[in-house]
Amino acid sequence: MDNSDNTVKGRLKAYLSANNITMAEFGRRIGVSSAYITSMRKSIQPDKVERIKEEFPDLDIDWLLTGVKDDNSPPIKTSDTILVPVASPDSIGGTRFNEEVNTEEYINGYLPFPTSIAHQGDVVIPIYGDSMEPTYKAGSMVLIREVELWREYLELGCTYVIGLVDDRRIIKTVMAGSDTKHLLLVSINPAYEPQEIDKKIIRSVWRVIVSVRRETL
Repeated sequence: MDNSDNTVKGRLKAYLSANNITMAEFGRRIGVSSAYITSMRKSIQPDKVERIKEEFPDLDIDWLLTGVKDDNSPPIKTSDTILVPVASPDSIGGTRFNEEVNTEEYINGYLPFPTSIAHQGDVVIPIYGDSMEPTYKAGSMVLIREVELWREYLELGCTYVIGLVDDRRIIKTVMAGSDTKHLLLVSINPAYEPQEIDKKIIRSVWRVIVSVRRETL
């Protein structure tokens, strides 16, 4: 296949061309208009990916979404993977991940993860700053999962992404505060002092599940 246009749209066009499938036929089979590919931007929504898997089982979904295909590694069954949205740099200043990642303009593609690691509703976000180095380096990315009942119970000593009411987002190890109304946020980098914050300024808490290497994007 000619994938010189190394984008999701370019790879999809290359697949269709190599298999003599018209855009109109592709659209009809997955339930979209014939202009779907032309209007496609950065990626494909998860529900459309599932239709593509059903209608075109020979199409390597990992290759389509990421451009990476390692023929020497054992394949992961598509039924055992989940596509996690990558929040675009334009959205990560805020913390309303559930709302934003359901809007295409805030999505910078999708990454496949084994279902043993990722769950529906997880998000991948980039890391800025050096306060959590060397474990979480600036420029790396992390898979995060919302802790909906964090006010009732929060496992201390773990790393979380904390969304504040002023839309700032910070990643820290969370420890017990001086009382039940506060949490102590600790950096891995010893150059940064621990900070105690009031729980009332926290909008959301997201558990860091795993670090993602940028070269996998």
